[in-house]
Formats: sequence, C-alpha cells, structure tokens
Amino acid sequence: MLALAAWMITSLPVSARDDADGRREVLLKKLLASPPSEKNNVVFDYTDFALAAYWLKQQMPAADQAMITASRRDAVRWRGMEDARTTKHSYYKQLYLLERVYFLFNSRSEYFPGRMGPAAEHAVAEMLWRWVSTALRKEVLSPERDWHLWGTENHHAIMWSSLWGAAQIIAEDPDYRDKCYADGTPATQMAQAFDDFYKRFTRERAGKGLLVECASGYNKWTLNSWYNIADFSRDPVARRRMRMLLDVYWADWAIEQIDAVRGGSRHRCYPGSDSTGGSDGGDGPSWYLFGIGKPEITNPAVVCAGTTFYRPSPLVADLVLDVKGRGTYAYVARRPGFGAAVEEIGYARDEEFLGETSGSILNPEGGNLLRYTWCTPDFIMGTSMVSALPLDDWTRISSQNRWEGVIFGGHKTARIFIQPVSKKSFYNGIWSVQDKGVMIVQRLTTGTGCSGQRIWFDGSLPRHEAGGWVFAEAPGAYAAVRVVEGKTDWQPDVPLNKKEKPGPGIWLNCQSEFSPVILEVARKSDYPDFAAFQKAILANPMSWENHRLDYRSGFYQTALTLFADYSKVPEVNGVPVNYSPRSAYDSPFLQGDFGTGIVTIRDAVGKAMVLDFTKE
Repeated sequence: MLALAAWMITSLPVSARDDADGRREVLLKKLLASPPSEKNNVVFDYTDFALAAYWLKQQMPAADQAMITASRRDAVRWRGMEDARTTKHSYYKQLYLLERVYFLFNSRSEYFPGRMGPAAEHAVAEMLWRWVSTALRKEVLSPERDWHLWGTENHHAIMWSSLWGAAQIIAEDPDYRDKCYADGTPATQMAQAFDDFYKRFTRERAGKGLLVECASGYNKWTLNSWYNIADFSRDPVARRRMRMLLDVYWADWAIEQIDAVRGGSRHRCYPGSDSTGGSDGGDGPSWYLFGIGKPEITNPAVVCAGTTFYRPSPLVADLVLDVKGRGTYAYVARRPGFGAAVEEIGYARDEEFLGETSGSILNPEGGNLLRYTWCTPDFIMGTSMVSALPLDDWTRISSQNRWEGVIFGGHKTARIFIQPVSKKSFYNGIWSVQDKGVMIVQRLTTGTGCSGQRIWFDGSLPRHEAGGWVFAEAPGAYAAVRVVEGKTDWQPDVPLNKKEKPGPGIWLNCQSEFSPVILEVARKSDYPDFAAFQKAILANPMSWENHRLDYRSGFYQTALTLFADYSKVPEVNGVPVNYSPRSAYDSPFLQGDFGTGIVTIRDAVGKAMVLDFTKE
C-alpha cells in the first residue's frame, strides 16, 4: 500500500506536487502554532495539533498527550456546545479526524509508523472499542440500507467514516482483532463489511448523481470524511473507487466554477451570507488541492483535504484552471433527493451509538429533479428543475433552501438570485424551467417556512429599469430580470436573522408573491453595448394569460413555458421537461448514463479518462 500511495503522488507533474506539498506545509505549521487550551478544550484542537506535531516531528510527547486527552469523551467537547447530551453525541461526529491521526502515525502505519507513542495508540484503540463493541451492528451495512441517511447527508458521511475507521483500527490491533462485536460479528468481518459498503456506495453515488446536498457548504464536511477511505483503506477496490469518486466530485465542481466560486443551483444554501457569498463546499479545500480559493484556512473541515495523499487527476486539474478553455456549454445532471424524511430511520436505538434517530430514505432511482447549468467564462447560471410535488415527496435535505440564479466572474459576490422570504430555512419553495441563459422561477404554494418572493442584486452591479425590466451590468455580462405580475419595490438587504450582518446587495420585492420571475443573462461579447442588450430584451415576446407564461429569447432562440397553476410540466420549445433523462451527467466534460457506474471525464482539449466503478 505504501508503494501505491507513493506512486499516486509521484505520477503527478512535479510543479503540481511541489505546490500541494508547500500548501500542506503552511497548514501544518499553523496547526502546530495553535496548541489546545483548557479554555476551549475542543477535540479539533487536540487532533489538529497532534497531526501537525507528529508530521513535522516536533513536540511529539505533547502530541501523545493531546491524543490521550482527545480519547476521553468526558474531557473534551464539540465546538461551542455546552449541553451534555449534544456534546456526547457530537463527539463521535469528529472521531474520523482523530482516526486520521492514528492511521498516519500508529506503529503499523503505512505512512509514518511509530511516531505516535504506545500509550496514545492504546488510548485511541481502547476508546474506539468501548464505543463500538456493544453498539455497532453489521445490519446497518446491509445493501438495502445503502440509500438510508442517518441525520443529514454530511452527518451520515461523517458518522459512517468514523465507524469505518473504528472497525479498521479494531481489526488490526493485536489486543482486539480476535474479538467479536455484541451482535456476534468478528472484528475482521466487520471491517470488511464496511469496505464492502464503500465499494457499493461509491458505485451508487458516482452512477446516480453524487450528493443530495448539491453544491452546499456542507459538502466540505462530507468530502473531509471521504479522504480517510481514499488514504487508508486496506481494500484496494474500496480505496481506488473512493479516489475515483473524488475525481468525479471535483470534475463536477470544476465545470461550474469561476475563480473557485461555484455557480448553478445549490441545496441547503441558507438565507443571508450563505446565499450572498458563502461557501459552496469547495472553495476552502480547493486551495490545498488546486491552489485556488480561500488560502491557508485551518478550519477542521479542510484539514483532511490539506493532508490527503489523494491528488486529483491532471484532467480534473485542467478543468479547474482552464475556465476560458472550457468555453460555453450546458451541464444537465440528474440528482438524488426524491424520497422521504423520516422520524425513525430504523437503526437500533443505543445511547452510546447514535444520538439521532431521524434521517432520510432516498429513492435510489431518483427522478423529478433535473439540475440545469449554463456555463460561460463570464457567468454561470443554474437551477434545479423539479416537479411541482408535495413537500413530503422530497427528503428535507434536498428541498431545503434551494438557491437559483447566476454568479458573475470578475467579482467575488457578483450575483443575482431569486429567493422566498425566510429567516433560516424554507422547504420545497420554488420550481423553475431553464434553457441556456434563460430561466423562469415561481414560488410553490406547497412550500413551508417562507413567504413572499424577491430577487437579490449584488451591490457591485449597476442597474437600470425600463419597460418593466430591471437590467444589470456585471464585469463580463449583462442581466435582465422581469417580475411578470404585480408591482415591485426595492428593499434594503436587512437580515431577518439577528445573527446575520447587513448584506452587500439590495432586494427587488415582488408584491405578488407567486408571480413568475424571468431571468436572462448574456455575455458582453455577444452585444455591442449595454443599450443593445436592453433593446434586444425589450423586443422579446412574452405572453401571460390564464396562468400560462410564454417567453421567447431572440438571442438564445429558445421559448420557455411555465404553467403557473402547476397543471402541466414546464416546456422548453414546446417539449415538456424530462426530469429523468438517460444521462446522470451530460456535458462536454462530464458524462455518464444513469446507474451504469461508468463516468467519463474530458478536459478542454479532448483528453479523456473513463472511470469504471463496476470493476473489482
């Protein structure tokens, strides 16, 4: 395995390898300079410090003590949580970070064996066995549960990675590897069952649209836990497939980003700063993997990305860095999310195992959710096109806080998006239709947690109003917004949530809350000037009659139809939207038929690689 890890690193171009190593070095030195304190007493502080100390071979006795302390649940807490029960169960959501330190530096490590002292190594193994020996049951890994999520998607990923790591450590420790769990499963069988789960998991998620929490800031936590399997699994198939899945994720992220800001629809994107400029889950980790995005942050959610031995394929790196070379294209993808939120997920209750019992049961065949993104070197615009279904047909983590709109290159927060009024969370709030750079969005009456409808304009965008339209100018693009029915008024970006600060933009408020909203965006290079763009938009035919909206874009040569009473599926050029196409991914750079487990990634010059998740 050590030889495999070395090959994965040395096969990269020297410049990319050196840059990644240098960024990791900066991270480690920052972590070493922030030792744990009794005042904070947070698990992250202990594991981060120990990781840096062992790696840099400095203060190693202190690192041992940090790991011993971190292995005592009664001695540490979870961030700012003081409630005993919350802290107790949140402790296990961060064990994969403690396990990462163990995997790297224990006496049998394939990377840096023996840097962790025997007392620290024993403390970790003892704590993990105490946790999982009576509570972990092999039934949670049965194939029929592969699309069951404990809690939210990122919580599930974190917990299962922690359980996977515990099972692997127990199976290799001389004091525990011959033991059996309370359900009778031998330690080595439990470890293999977890690797088998991840072999299925990677195939299913790669073949069926990746994550439910689409382009969410929570993605960085999900990926943070995946790197452990990619770095430390003893099963070569599980290890290889997880690295392949990471390539699929980063290719998916790459083709929708400009300057490490991802465009397109986002799920679980909260009102306030998260919507106006917050993380999409990739901008922090992308610094350590590609050298773009937020530099040198030390948040625990990026520590695994900063220290992983996984390196993205050169094809994926090319997609990330060559925004102009990618040109203009549509990216259409089926995403999971159809299913049900449940109060009881079905796992055996155990106070020492799972503190939550609610979660989601996803439909593995998906459907009813088609994510459409129009990508250009100057802007990226997208929406999640969904059927107008009742709230309970969706998992909450899919229908929560969907963000639809456009981001512009050349400015960090330059964007326009349509969003209902909500203090924190709304569900099943809107539906939409899009083709190329034209979108229609309408609020759903079946949504909860929201009222009203409004459109946010970043303060960096000069605006002009004419003929019922609001026009805006971005560094490399023009945009036009039309509220179809009712009057509008401008409102300051005053947060409804007292924890938020005033935002950097302004709201266009729809006095008719269920009015459809039209958004059309084009590159500046496609028009002589701003006036020509406005003239073209004002000339586009629009019809609003009997709850039917028809709008035709002369520039894009496309006609969109929205039935505002939900009587029919929206249409593009007279054809109803197909929410369940054959392809899971359809773009010039990422392609794959739904459910096949075979994904093709191409760069801008046509080089390609095929990732086959069906091969052992």
